[in-house]
Amino acid sequence: MTYDFYAIKQDQIDLLDFILTETKLQIIDHYSAYDEEVLRYTSATDITAKFDLYNGGSFGLNFALWSPEFKGQPVFEKINLDPKRCKGHTFRYSTMGWGLIRLYLGQIKGNVLSKSHIGHFNEKGAIGHELPNSIMGPASVWNWEEINKASRKLKYHIHNKMAVKKTGTYGILKNAEILEQQGFMLQ
Repeated sequence: MTYDFYAIKQDQIDLLDFILTETKLQIIDHYSAYDEEVLRYTSATDITAKFDLYNGGSFGLNFALWSPEFKGQPVFEKINLDPKRCKGHTFRYSTMGWGLIRLYLGQIKGNVLSKSHIGHFNEKGAIGHELPNSIMGPASVWNWEEINKASRKLKYHIHNKMAVKKTGTYGILKNAEILEQQGFMLQ
């Protein structure tokens, strides 16, 4: 399942609040900051205190959404970095898992608002990408019915409750529409 939409700061805060208060999903860093472990966020305020939800570029902020009801567990893989190429940083972590729902929040660069995105593997796709001895384990341990249920609820809320306009299959949320009316391009 994949779904793209346009949202900017307050829209994103409203979405993060919905995820944390109206679903059983947890929000986890997709990638940790350099030289830090992955963080789990318990409020939109935690996220806005750490990240700029406005300026950036295409998929400026990346999160993994997970629920204990998914049965499978996220895997946190340490990535070793070359300090010569990464301003002295030596590692970061990546969050992986067959049934994780990815949330990418678009940002503004110049006068362009990049799209936001939710998406995840389906069971057949995950099984098709499995490799023997993968650190993510077998895709079959994930509860695909619960993953699909959670992603449908999330997509429904964004597309049918939060979007004030649609362009093709993309929803445009309230504050993103205001930017569009001010001449910003949606990409």
